[in-house]
Amino acid sequence: MRRIIVSIKQVPDADDLRIDPITNNLVREGVPAVINPPDLHAIEEGVRLKERYGGIVIVITMGPPQAESSLRDAIAMGADEAYLITDRAMAGADTWATSYTLYKAIEKIGRADVYLFGRRAVDGETEQVGPQTAKWLGIPAVGYVSEVKDISDERSVVVRITEDIQEEIEVPTPAVFTVLETINKPRQPSIEDLIKAKYAKITKLSKEDIGTEPNKIGLAGSPTRVIKVSPPPKTRNAEIYKGKDASEWVYDKIVKSLKEASEIKLEYTRPSLKYKAKGEVWVYIDHYGNDVNRVSWEIASEGRKIADSTGTKLAGVIVGDEVEEIITQAFEFGFDKVYHAKIPSLDYYINDAYTKAVSTIVQKYKPEVFLFPGTRISRELASTTAIEVNTGLIADCVAFEVDEKVGLLSIRPDFGGKEMSTIICPNSRPIMVTVRGGVFYPIKLKGGDEVVVEKVDINSSWYNVKSRTRLGKRNVLTEAEVVIGVGRGIKSPENIKMAEELADLLHGVVGVSKPLADMGWYPKDRQIGQTGTTIRPKLYIALGIAGAVQHLVGISGARKVIAINIDPEAQIFKNCDYGVVGDIFEIVPDLIKIIKDRGAME
Repeated sequence: MRRIIVSIKQVPDADDLRIDPITNNLVREGVPAVINPPDLHAIEEGVRLKERYGGIVIVITMGPPQAESSLRDAIAMGADEAYLITDRAMAGADTWATSYTLYKAIEKIGRADVYLFGRRAVDGETEQVGPQTAKWLGIPAVGYVSEVKDISDERSVVVRITEDIQEEIEVPTPAVFTVLETINKPRQPSIEDLIKAKYAKITKLSKEDIGTEPNKIGLAGSPTRVIKVSPPPKTRNAEIYKGKDASEWVYDKIVKSLKEASEIKLEYTRPSLKYKAKGEVWVYIDHYGNDVNRVSWEIASEGRKIADSTGTKLAGVIVGDEVEEIITQAFEFGFDKVYHAKIPSLDYYINDAYTKAVSTIVQKYKPEVFLFPGTRISRELASTTAIEVNTGLIADCVAFEVDEKVGLLSIRPDFGGKEMSTIICPNSRPIMVTVRGGVFYPIKLKGGDEVVVEKVDINSSWYNVKSRTRLGKRNVLTEAEVVIGVGRGIKSPENIKMAEELADLLHGVVGVSKPLADMGWYPKDRQIGQTGTTIRPKLYIALGIAGAVQHLVGISGARKVIAINIDPEAQIFKNCDYGVVGDIFEIVPDLIKIIKDRGAME
């Protein structure tokens, strides 16, 4: 009989979180707690596997006593057993300590054949706990699974989708899979299921029950620490227009914004030295063959600043065999040196091989800071590497500061962007960080020419890639110089054609807010925001968008933002450069006529 363990997390309902207008703090009181939405898909997939192959579904969570309600919800969906790992000493755990605790709990309740996790946790966007738990268990992990094709006693076959690659992968059973939200549609429990779940047994386990080491759990055992929580900073000073001829005013601002954006030249300003680091600053260069993911070059510019602030070198890390072309590119983005972890005959990502390669050079050369692009493959690699080299991993960062006393401050949005957390890694090295794409700009800088080659022998691998397909699609939102954003104010999906016409005239593309993507009004890959795509166009025009914080996080990299909204109190007006209080159905058609007559540029 197969055992399927599903790990879930209870989180505050992000839709009910709000910022106190007086204190600027996040208001949590009275906010309901729910199952982390991506975990619903993991529960559903577990139940489907049980229905397909037989066995039992065991759901586990680490959390306070009230997390029992989420376990009962999972039982109502079809789980058979539920375990709550709860102890005050476990509070404040980061992903390192959380994954260790889950590992110890699994050892207590008995191992399984299949372990399922949701892709991410919506309160922190870490995407780390699944692969890190696998690392503790000593079994393979496959992230971003879109289909479980087959499970047998010896082997499991799944389909994984990253930003631009689809792979069919065979791994030994048991294995950990983190599943995409597209893998299934979670079922709605019946009344009978809800009643059954209400009276189901929930087994509670303390730190003593699962035999944890005190220095590996909770806040005390976490390599990373949150030292400050604050509301998102205000980054723009809006000029608001409420008069007549609004279309003319917007047209002038479009022309002005595009002209100013075209005149901007990205230059690097060397920061002052804050302290002298013992090790180097590294950036992992994510690539597929000779094609480098742009995010690697984006964070190279920020890595350069951190290196100069700490008086050390900036180094790129490349794993693979024939990567000479990538090494040449790296020196054009300011790297002083490149570490080439050379794996003969392997130029494509395989987790166990790449984890061994990266861990080997980390342990040998001991960097101070190691930045990873926030791509799916790099997030997974960073997660398993952090366990291997015994350090913390700070996720999804959008800003950095260097403090003379504390060291590197990594800043990330939490709870859908409703607050910003400043995180440190005080005692463990390297400080490992995944960095969100679309936030920083790549800057061409003359670098060095030092190359350090470390040959890594891989005798065997858990992973048999049965097929690998390069997806033809590309994310046009990240490449567009002009983006027209559409929110609830558009009223119906048919009206999005108006935004598409405006976008065509400005040689741009249309993106949408989360509610529109959730309702299916526009493709999900056109969603802008923390849980969608982070953009950085020359110009962003928001039509009928209120300005939820998670959306504002996604447009923070835009050079200019123009907003049109009928609500004068809309949050978007506090986070734009130019705003018009007015009806988009009156202003935009007139604006389209003006652009057709005059063009978008002077």
